[in-house]
Amino acid sequence: MTEAEAVTEVAYATLGSAAEAFQGSRICTLSMTDLVGRLRAAIEAADLWILHEVDPQMLLRRGGYAIGAALQILFFHPRLMVRLLAADPAALIEVPLKFALLALPDGNIAIRWIDPVAAFGRYANPALAKLGEELAKTFHDIVTASLGDNKTGAPL
Repeated sequence: MTEAEAVTEVAYATLGSAAEAFQGSRICTLSMTDLVGRLRAAIEAADLWILHEVDPQMLLRRGGYAIGAALQILFFHPRLMVRLLAADPAALIEVPLKFALLALPDGNIAIRWIDPVAAFGRYANPALAKLGEELAKTFHDIVTASLGDNKTGAPL
């Protein structure tokens, strides 16, 4: 598809409330660039590795669709993978961890992440439950460090 070809604009639906049971979320007034930079720094400060970044905006554009700025940051660490695999290799599907960032029509940025307590708790495995609790704290610390003084870091 060339840039001259028409693309279909995609409007976001209203957020469903069911996600509150298994996701964390915040809205912030930082720019996408600033938030991504802060998240990268906080992830690395938490001694985790950024494994990949996915640009859904670019991917959808290649398919003929236009959305606002969006990004997924995937991260984890080998020491955590070893613990997960030793506890239950079926839980491999739960990682890597990620943040999903989405530019909203009002100019704010939504940041979302899976609740690792809920994700790992499904396995009824004490070692995975403990890992989930630790990762929930890690998510909290990363988000808190990234949003800093951003006063609109309220849940969606």
